[in-house]
Amino acid sequence: MNFWNEENLKEALGSAKTYNFPSDWTSNGMVIWQDNYLDGNMILARCEGESRGVNIEQHQELLQTCSAIVATKPAGYFKYNKPIVEILGNSGDAIIKMARYIRQFFKGKAIAITGSSGKSTTTKIILDIFSSKYSANSNIESKANTTWGISWNMTRFGIDDDYWVIETSLGGGISRNSAIVKPDYAIIMNVAPVHLTEGMELKDIAYEKSKIFNSMKEGQTAIIYKGMKHFDIARNAAEYKGLKIITFGYEEDADIRVISDGENKFIIDGKTYILNSENIGKHILLDMAAALAVVKEENFPTEDALEVLRNFKTLEGRGEVFEITLNGDKHITVTDESYNANPLSMAAAITAFGEKYHDKNKVLILGDMAECGSDIEKYHRELSLPIEKANPAKIILCG
Repeated sequence: MNFWNEENLKEALGSAKTYNFPSDWTSNGMVIWQDNYLDGNMILARCEGESRGVNIEQHQELLQTCSAIVATKPAGYFKYNKPIVEILGNSGDAIIKMARYIRQFFKGKAIAITGSSGKSTTTKIILDIFSSKYSANSNIESKANTTWGISWNMTRFGIDDDYWVIETSLGGGISRNSAIVKPDYAIIMNVAPVHLTEGMELKDIAYEKSKIFNSMKEGQTAIIYKGMKHFDIARNAAEYKGLKIITFGYEEDADIRVISDGENKFIIDGKTYILNSENIGKHILLDMAAALAVVKEENFPTEDALEVLRNFKTLEGRGEVFEITLNGDKHITVTDESYNANPLSMAAAITAFGEKYHDKNKVLILGDMAECGSDIEKYHRELSLPIEKANPAKIILCG
């Protein structure tokens, strides 16, 4: 059943005008990019001078099944004989208002994941685990993790879902994203020297990531990587809000401890759980440990969660492995880590690649890293250590 009707749409937006709306009109949410369109969505139109929304003239095929056109300047869209929503103000603000509105009606658990690397994979792992038994929704498929990406995704979530699993980046501001999502669980995977502007230090990223806790209530749960740089900043922020803190990592005192010694294991509440003996990257095991912290708190059966983990498939561009054949007889295994790059994720990916294919003929194809601050050259040079350990036959550099 669709959440949106004319009445609650007007209530959400506060100051909007609607035209051509039938009395039984409903919608399953908003979309601001054509590639993420679902039948029945409202389409945010990109009007003159705007950078956000769908170019209706170029994507008229969507009008066949869309529920409405939403625009700040709607005059040019009445010719399509569709329901029209006229936004009085900024279109970005309207998307946020809709997300805040629908969040009021959601009574399940919202899980927010942030970090400099690993957040997408962790989001997908948590989604896979909980959707195996419950109704769960996420922004992971759309790759939209800024304030506005989170917001339009939330307008399409179901208020009767059991879980919303939401990846959040720094885009738009973590504090604002926290206020929109209002997480019951917030996970900080790590911090790395990325998105650094002039004068910023790594600790500034830790402070910013810790703002994910800002809109949480006392007694809710913060899940933090025990081995992350500036762990104390994240811990102190969680303590200030009165949150329950669960740690994960390879450290002996981590609440969810990872062990990789020929077998991949997790120690939870003093009990050891064996995942498998496959060669899984240490960074992926950390992502799984973060997910198991939520599993533990939600009393989800651990063994059932482990079975999901055993069948987990990594995301495109984030460790996906596939085979190609050249000239009919040359078989090549490709590991795709191309989605993003920072010093932490690059080192982890190169190390995992070297360990998994230690006795194989390996080729590394490496691009450059951006937004690393004034020490950018140092961070690139430091990758020589994991590269040397990986022992590739060839290195191809681009960028």
